[in-house]
Amino acid sequence: MILESAANHGPDCGPVCNESTALEGRGPPVLADAWLVPTFFGLIMLVGLVGNSLVIHVVTKHQQMKTVTNLYIVNLASTDILFLVCCVPFTATLYPLPSWIFGEFMCRLVNYLQQVTAQATCITLSAMSVDRCYVTVYPLQSLRHRTPRMALAISVSIWIGSLLLSTPVAVYQRLEPGYWFGPQTYCSEVFPSARLQKAFIIYSFLAVYLLPLLTITACYAFMLKRIGQASVNPIDSSYQVRERHGAERAAAVRARVSRMVVVMVALFLICWGPIQVCILLQAFGLRSYVLYKLKIWGHCMSYSNSSINPLVYAFMGNNFRKAFKHAFPAMFLWKRLPNARGFLAVIISSVSTGC
Repeated sequence: MILESAANHGPDCGPVCNESTALEGRGPPVLADAWLVPTFFGLIMLVGLVGNSLVIHVVTKHQQMKTVTNLYIVNLASTDILFLVCCVPFTATLYPLPSWIFGEFMCRLVNYLQQVTAQATCITLSAMSVDRCYVTVYPLQSLRHRTPRMALAISVSIWIGSLLLSTPVAVYQRLEPGYWFGPQTYCSEVFPSARLQKAFIIYSFLAVYLLPLLTITACYAFMLKRIGQASVNPIDSSYQVRERHGAERAAAVRARVSRMVVVMVALFLICWGPIQVCILLQAFGLRSYVLYKLKIWGHCMSYSNSSINPLVYAFMGNNFRKAFKHAFPAMFLWKRLPNARGFLAVIISSVSTGC
């Protein structure tokens, strides 16, 4: 669904495309997009694969990291890796190449996996928000129901649901002839009717963007409301002091974890919002060269979400930072050496001055 807009220049680029008829035989013009976008996609893929692989390695190799929240994070990292491997390279080729060259099977598979991973990501983020709301508002009840086995079952259910709900993409995606400085072949969605196509695009907008946004907003609003409510104070002063210190420590831990989840969700909304809005506008007849360029920017933003998430885990999660240091001590060895930073500064200064 997203690949079509990048490949099919004809309907998206407005008056510029009309020049292709007059310049038939010369070949498509070489634009900056042809090398700039694939280069950016390659950087996203490299950073995302390394970062998400480290996240999965740290959680699976350390027993203390196998918590409910981290299992959801592993599910997110898995969707990111599948997306980066199966979708990003094929999308990158659409900018230097005027036609789809990978055949109809890959046309269906790549678009289907892109829809599946996007849907699994948004549902997982919604599940994480509900989980944080539950453990914050009902801490005692959550000890009995909130288990890693339950998180694993929910993650598997998310994948099964995403695979089933994305079936229309695999059914209606096909190769279509087109024209862009000569005959071309495009990977496009061909629904039986325009009404059905609009209905599926609206469904995708609701399922991948709007409903997760409303769910996440409602969960955090309820959390803030309950956290801000006053509790009943016990009569015994010493017991009250102990309980207050314990509550403060628990609240600090919950605040750190919730802050990480909020940042991840905000990044998802910012990264996926532009492309979802552009696809929705295109479905209702808005076609222009400006929209085509905005969709390129939207693609870059949405794909970058897969490489940003691991950085958020590393910088915001204390447990992740400790586990990273334990798993890869050589990466942090220089910080423990005496005067390591000062020694490094002297070397840099000497090189810069030519000494």
